Amino acid sequence: MCALLLTGCGGEPIPKPRGYFRIDLPPKAYAPYSSECFRAEVPSFTRFVPRAMEGQKCWGGLDYGPYRAQVHFTYRTIVGDLGQLIQDAHDFKSKHESKAVRIRSERIVNDSAKVYGTFFDVEGNVASPLVFYLTDSTSNFLYGALYFRTRPNADSLAPITDRVRADMRHFARTLRWNDAAGAVEHAQDHR
Repeated sequence: MCALLLTGCGGEPIPKPRGYFRIDLPPKAYAPYSSECFRAEVPSFTRFVPRAMEGQKCWGGLDYGPYRAQVHFTYRTIVGDLGQLIQDAHDFKSKHESKAVRIRSERIVNDSAKVYGTFFDVEGNVASPLVFYLTDSTSNFLYGALYFRTRPNADSLAPITDRVRADMRHFARTLRWNDAAGAVEHAQDHR
């Protein structure tokens, strides 16, 4: 028996690479969401959690539930400060540059819906791998940022991050403003 034990353990041990749990995401399906300020399609398995802030409306987070992710939305009415709001979004993105591997930006232009903005895909172990702003350039400004309720690890969170990026691009394509001009446009859409 001892001879079998001594000869049974042969060869050099080979360490296995560190692995991550498999993340199964639900199929892509979208549902309409509407607030006082805007309406758009959001992933059907998420829920919008309003954040009550004195003097602020339409703030909240799109909660991805068990994936421990949330896209925080901050809505502002533009009062001659569009340039400052855009600069603030760029400044926030810049705070990630020290930890980011790369930051890609993508312009959003939807003339028919009057939706313009920029998506910043921040790659690396950063607190917010997606930052974006959307505006009509006259009265509506929506800022969004993806956060995880866990320590940043770009490799293990990649499937969720990629999905949220795709979902937010769909959100931007379907976004409509609910201001006076938007209400007229919305009425015309349903004729």
